[in-house]
Amino acid sequence: MPLADFFQVLRWWGTLFLIGSAAYPLAKRLFPHWHDEGYFFAKSIGLAAVTWVVYILGMAKIAPFTVITISAAVIGVFVVGILVQPKVGKGKSEPTWKKTTVTVIVEEIVFLLALLYWSWIKAHEPSLRGLEKFMDYGFMQSALRSTFFPPPDMWYPPFPINYYYFGHLVTALITKLSGLDLMVTFNLMLSTIFALCITMSYSIGFQLMSQAPLVMARKRFVAALGGMLTAYLVTLSGNMQTIYAFTKGYTGEDVVPFWTILWKWGEFLERLPEGLQRYWYANATRFIPFTIHEFPSYSFVVSDIHGHVLSIPFVLLALGLIIALVHSLTKEKTPTDFVLLGVYGFLVGVLLMTNALDGPIYFGLLAFIIVIFALGQPKKLWKRWGIAAGFVFVVAAVTSLPFLLHFKSFVNGVAVNCPMSFFANSRIGPLLFEGVEKCQRSPLWMLWLLWGFFWFCGGLFLFTKVDKIKYLRDIKSLWNTKFTHIEQVVVLLFFFALALIIFPEFFYFKDIYPQHFRSNTMFKLGYQAFIMWSIVSSYAIMQFLLLARMRIASRVRRWAKKIFILLLIPQLFLVVIYPWFSVQSYFGRLQQYEGLNGSTWLALEYPDDYAAILWLRQQELPHGTTLVEADGDSYTDYERFSVFTGIPTIVGWAVHEWLWRGTYDAVSPRREEVGVIYESEDIEETLRILDQYNVRYIVVGALEREKYPNIAEWKFAELGDIVYQSGETVIYGRTN
Repeated sequence: MPLADFFQVLRWWGTLFLIGSAAYPLAKRLFPHWHDEGYFFAKSIGLAAVTWVVYILGMAKIAPFTVITISAAVIGVFVVGILVQPKVGKGKSEPTWKKTTVTVIVEEIVFLLALLYWSWIKAHEPSLRGLEKFMDYGFMQSALRSTFFPPPDMWYPPFPINYYYFGHLVTALITKLSGLDLMVTFNLMLSTIFALCITMSYSIGFQLMSQAPLVMARKRFVAALGGMLTAYLVTLSGNMQTIYAFTKGYTGEDVVPFWTILWKWGEFLERLPEGLQRYWYANATRFIPFTIHEFPSYSFVVSDIHGHVLSIPFVLLALGLIIALVHSLTKEKTPTDFVLLGVYGFLVGVLLMTNALDGPIYFGLLAFIIVIFALGQPKKLWKRWGIAAGFVFVVAAVTSLPFLLHFKSFVNGVAVNCPMSFFANSRIGPLLFEGVEKCQRSPLWMLWLLWGFFWFCGGLFLFTKVDKIKYLRDIKSLWNTKFTHIEQVVVLLFFFALALIIFPEFFYFKDIYPQHFRSNTMFKLGYQAFIMWSIVSSYAIMQFLLLARMRIASRVRRWAKKIFILLLIPQLFLVVIYPWFSVQSYFGRLQQYEGLNGSTWLALEYPDDYAAILWLRQQELPHGTTLVEADGDSYTDYERFSVFTGIPTIVGWAVHEWLWRGTYDAVSPRREEVGVIYESEDIEETLRILDQYNVRYIVVGALEREKYPNIAEWKFAELGDIVYQSGETVIYGRTN
């Protein structure tokens, strides 16, 4: 890595270190019994808390979005962390300064190495282009240009962004505090989430294994192995769809069962290199027809910093807090920890603002765990846990209320998958019954390739806990006598994730997509199931391996151990090899280092446009100023000026705005008006539209000339002056 890039990474890391250090006292308060006192969670806590404080101050128009405001919020988070520290009773002592310092230094080095590692990989293909990158970058740039909030929608002025953008605001905040350019920090944010995912999942895995009943001698070493396995499965693993790399393969969306295209043995050895090169890694996320089932490893490769990716650190923090909450709530004589519950409620609200469905999912997870733990318990515990759930809900509602006041959901209800003809095209309460053609079922063999490894590991864990089949006759006895509280959490995570996967087979959240109607539902729920199951699976594998070493015939029969190991090895192999395909494919086999600046492609392909964009970014413009450029379809290079400057244009990616605004009628008139601006010779009509949207700049660049061959450029000279020109790209300025 060149020194220039290296120092940019260090500067970014220093900013993260500052925020994490400020939040460390609060992390210690939340995770006092963890091996590192929650240090690996400190950055995530700090990013959520600092950004929320700045967001609220900006929403209330109390303080502008500046470095001073951010710095004050950092100090405020630190002070709160100090104030909520519990008093140290007599006979108790806090960890020694030396031990704490060594732990912090080691863990910070690990985080920095992970940050540098993925920054180096990302620098082999840093382009801010393709998939959702324009949208995500545009949100961040719009936030950066904002003095107060909510940030404006760069594709639909004068309205604010109607999307869950809190994670994008987090990126903008770190960018502003670090003083780096968003063209670089966009990629650094991806590397940051990667590093947080690695370290936070390691911390969860370590903590779970350190409390495992079978971990006796060499406890710390075994727990570290469990943490590393957890980190790998959560961050880098895929699913068993990679088995197609060892077959003749299929083309496009013509998915066929893998056992129908297996090579004969002689052919297999000869054609294996061809199959490995031909395998397309993205198929693992688009396997079941008309659905999406992504996972973190794929996200880190394709590099879209979308809501589901930005929420990963907060998701892992929520899972860590769940473990800490169980430790707190299951001790009858211990008073309810309202600080812990309050932070969890705050996090549920943050998740709602970052990736909408994650908020309900993680409140649902807490409620599910509370209900299961409360079954058969005294009424006083029911009351205690009910108050806890209610408190979390209220805090979550208060946290997200400022966001919800200007956010209109583009989900139109919960619909039934495969409705009976009798109920077709009707509504019963909250349930929608669309036409009978809205029916998609996932073939079981496809579900098995996607999730079978996790199901197997869940069975593996249960196998390690059941001595004899007779215990299954009394589930309550099995639950209370065979599982520790931590293991009960592991089991509940497994079944909650299973419910998330089952849900899209019967229901879906209705949006605008006709054929892919359950795609987003499966995507958002499956993503969380993957993370939960990865944690469960690593714990199950480590438990089984520890148990397999014990020579207790009554515990595990030899033949059963061998069968489980024989079945585990090929499945584990298929899920762990995924990065070998994805990283090599997306990053050009890591052959050419291009740097961290994601705008290089723009400078090479549209040099005149790029120069004009840099000029526009330097202009001080009043709030509400807009520009006009050619509008285009989603996932194209259109709207590059509004994206890379943050200055709103009349209308942007059509399908995206259609989704966010709930109807194409909100988009269609604006698209027609942009066409009038560029091609109509009616100056009065053009002037009316420009005034309506407060347009100050008219862009005439490569894509404008391409889309509008009959462009009436002569009239722009009459409506304003040329304020910038580079080659064929011209910007006309109007004085309002």
